[in-house]
Amino acid sequence: MNRIGLALMAAAAAAMIAGDAFAGDPSRPFAPTGQKFYLGFDMLAPADLSCDADGPGVRVKQMRDIAGKPVLRLTGNARDAQITCWRPDGSRYVTDANREQFYNTAEPLRATVTFSRDRDAMTVVLTRGDDINDIVEVVPRSFRRVAAGTGTMDSSLSSLGGMNDGAKDAPRLSGD
Repeated sequence: MNRIGLALMAAAAAAMIAGDAFAGDPSRPFAPTGQKFYLGFDMLAPADLSCDADGPGVRVKQMRDIAGKPVLRLTGNARDAQITCWRPDGSRYVTDANREQFYNTAEPLRATVTFSRDRDAMTVVLTRGDDINDIVEVVPRSFRRVAAGTGTMDSSLSSLGGMNDGAKDAPRLSGD
């Protein structure tokens, strides 16, 4: 039985290499993904919200749930990914919830943003695996609105207590 499994694995590897050779692409070795992170939103989030991530070794898949809310799937080096979200009115958001917990190969880390239109810093609930009752951590103020065009300053001094240098110069965003 083990010989059949080994033969199938060898045949799959040969097919992958042959397919890459015919396509003109260099063959890439199989690399298992140890870090999986899903970013989703609660029902109060606007459907026109979009998200993306980038970083070294990060693979991103953008999806929508049944209600039209964005779902961002990060694999690879999810811990070092820079996650940004935006709305058509110019509001931009960042989060570093992907750096809060350790990663294991058995279960993905899922983050749900509790969206509130009148706040500049929102809470993220982290769960492990598919069980929504397995809350790992609640991270307050980890999904933050940033001033348009800067990417570093929060748009409200009162929400973060003015902790960012230069935050007093950040314009207040309107339209939410």
